Amino acid sequence: MLYTVEKLLQIPTFLVEAMCSSSHPNRISGRNGYISSSILDRKVCGSSKSPWIISANPGQNIHLEIIDFNGESASSSFISCGSVYGFILERSLGINYTICGGQRRERTLYTSKTNSIEVHLFSKNSRKGAIFLIHHTGIIINIRIKT
Repeated sequence: MLYTVEKLLQIPTFLVEAMCSSSHPNRISGRNGYISSSILDRKVCGSSKSPWIISANPGQNIHLEIIDFNGESASSSFISCGSVYGFILERSLGINYTICGGQRRERTLYTSKTNSIEVHLFSKNSRKGAIFLIHHTGIIINIRIKT
């Protein structure tokens, strides 16, 4: 599905914005949702002072996709990091993953190894005014069936 800026503005991010705090980490749990770059610009939520902490149920992992309005069409395959939008921290494993922008418009961003991650976003000036959405989903990766 191709997203446009008009479509971005229609996606309900109001629940995330309502619980946003600029003074402490912001916790998100549940099956799925969206984080918009615009919330950082309006409320300073998601910065390193108040990162998004996304938690899934025990035994689940967190799958992140990015919809990047500075990105190229789906046929593009950039490898380098055009702009740095922030980073993902999986603190318990010491993993720090850079959120790169300016690549494909829609792509998988990261799949966690655990059920809790932090998303730190950089300010509008640092990311050159880029507009993007991060979609988070709790998923089960390893399913073992007893026979």
